[in-house]
Amino acid sequence: MTNTDPSNGQPEVKNRRKLEWIFSIIGALNCIIIAVLFTIYQLPQPGNDLIEIWPFPLIYFVEITFIGIMPVIAVSMIRENSKSNWTAIPWICSGILMAFVIMGAWTIGFYLIPAMLLFLFVGIFADRRTQGDIPLHIIFFVVGAIAQASFVFLTLLDF
Repeated sequence: MTNTDPSNGQPEVKNRRKLEWIFSIIGALNCIIIAVLFTIYQLPQPGNDLIEIWPFPLIYFVEITFIGIMPVIAVSMIRENSKSNWTAIPWICSGILMAFVIMGAWTIGFYLIPAMLLFLFVGIFADRRTQGDIPLHIIFFVVGAIAQASFVFLTLLDF
């Protein structure tokens, strides 16, 4: 039987740890590739500068890129079987991506669904492995989504 007690032999824990790494890297690649593709698509003519799409939507693409990288950093900082604040990062990043998925449903949002789900799974696996506080992290997920949605709405206001 390959499933052993996480406190003793660790094959199950090592498999979850590998899944955390794989899911976070695939999610990061998804975010980076989608942001780059949409940046290229937004440029009106080949050879034009990025300044033409600054500050919006380029600032969102930069944010999506950083949101994709943060869970990979968090997974690298989470130690074996020890509680860590880093386990909240994938939850928050997933919540922020959820705001992009909902608000950009007909554009970039659809393409960010895989990263959002992968980061959510990374958060769940990390919490299960480190005995993290899943209800608290669900709150972080929701707060991340609300904060990002608020940021988007505030940038749309014309002062």
